[in-house]
Amino acid sequence: MTFPNLAGLIKKDDVYQKGSGNFTANYVAWARIAQLLHEHAPGVDFHLEPTKEGSIIHKAPDGTGYVLCYFTNADGFSTSHFPFPCMDHRNNPIQFDKISARVLTDTHRRALCASAAFHFSLGSELWARQEIEDECDPIQQHQSPMPQKKLAPTKPAEKDSQLQSQAAKAGAKAIANAKTLDQVAALTERLTARYTAGDLSESENQALMQMLLEQEDKIK
Repeated sequence: MTFPNLAGLIKKDDVYQKGSGNFTANYVAWARIAQLLHEHAPGVDFHLEPTKEGSIIHKAPDGTGYVLCYFTNADGFSTSHFPFPCMDHRNNPIQFDKISARVLTDTHRRALCASAAFHFSLGSELWARQEIEDECDPIQQHQSPMPQKKLAPTKPAEKDSQLQSQAAKAGAKAIANAKTLDQVAALTERLTARYTAGDLSESENQALMQMLLEQEDKIK
């Protein structure tokens, strides 16, 4: 049984930067990955394999936790299992007894993206640090492990002019009030979903993502 090859669907406008310093990375929102799966692989569904005891989280020999992911298609065929660790915001594995509901849901979304790259090559360009194309010109990802340059901070006046909708203005206010990295992560997920749903324009989304990065740096 074969599954679709979805390499090349990720475009330049789908890619954002997250983190700072040695932890700066390019990423595509999980909601965008899910949308592309629905559009180009209809009937394909994502699953987490439970343990014999019924737990979604598996325990590694060192006491940390991980999940086992797989996809099925409309005919009921499934892919092989793909293990993915439960990690904190610095990508360090988390001990089994420290895994919260928030860690579980974050792991589920991250595992969806990693599994889609493994099984369908969807977004594999990011993991392999290859070029990602848009309709006009490609953008060259760094081939070395050196940290990528951070985006230049946007001036407050420029941000305000980009935020026209009520959803964008509410998002900006929520970002300014975020006090923890967990709150920033939750807002990133929420605003990405609003953008995917069409509630935010492209310029509004870019401005808000930049604000999230700047707020994350302040908290750190």
